[in-house]
Amino acid sequence: MEKSHKVRREWIDSCEFHPLTNREVLRQVHEGIRQEIAKNAQPVLLLDLDSTLYHVESRSHQILKEWVDSPESREFGPLREKIAEINSEHLGYSLVDTFTKFGLSVMDPAVEKVLHSVQKFWGRRFFTNEYLAYDRAYEGAPEFVQEAYELGAEIVYLTGRDEPGMGKGTRNRLIADRFPFERPRTRLLLKQSFEHDDLEYKSKAADEVRSVGNLIASFENEAPNLVALSDIFPTAMHVFVDTVMSERPALPRTGLYRITGFQ
Repeated sequence: MEKSHKVRREWIDSCEFHPLTNREVLRQVHEGIRQEIAKNAQPVLLLDLDSTLYHVESRSHQILKEWVDSPESREFGPLREKIAEINSEHLGYSLVDTFTKFGLSVMDPAVEKVLHSVQKFWGRRFFTNEYLAYDRAYEGAPEFVQEAYELGAEIVYLTGRDEPGMGKGTRNRLIADRFPFERPRTRLLLKQSFEHDDLEYKSKAADEVRSVGNLIASFENEAPNLVALSDIFPTAMHVFVDTVMSERPALPRTGLYRITGFQ
């Protein structure tokens, strides 16, 4: 396999995933938990949140709608009215992705100016407790995690969200969506500051995972994070959740798993 870093679809196409369906992958995770319990060991399930358990595009969509209704948008005339037509099918990982999917060229100076205004507006809201209320759990995700918990797994939510800005909202969302949380064998790991690099933070969190038990599987939508976890825990299952992802490059891997949802 070629060892150069790849981005997004190129990374996916360059990996060799196990040829299993969503259901088969999820069943294999649960079976791994059962086997660990049978050995009187403590199995651990490691789960990212954004774009792994949670559909966060609705958060961005809400912010876009508020921008359209805000004073900041009034100078942009027809472009403002066009952005008001963006719907859920156009939403991507970033605002650049969203504009591009909607047919707006970010190379156009007029569009670039609008994008800059929207990004400033979005940046003040997206990473806040208040707007986490607009997130929605992917269908089947709470039930999958609940079954893993009932089988005896320690559930560790490992997210790039930060405690000061998003801790309260994250806890409220997990409870509202009926994920196992705030009970024995559950824990939430958040960054202590917004500026802390996600990959560095998630790699260092491995020590806490080891202190809990034996990792059965990790779930991630970001390729660099998943690859780092697969290097740290080579005997665990590492599941790529194929929803949306950033443009951060990663090395292709063999032996990973892939799902497109939890149904």
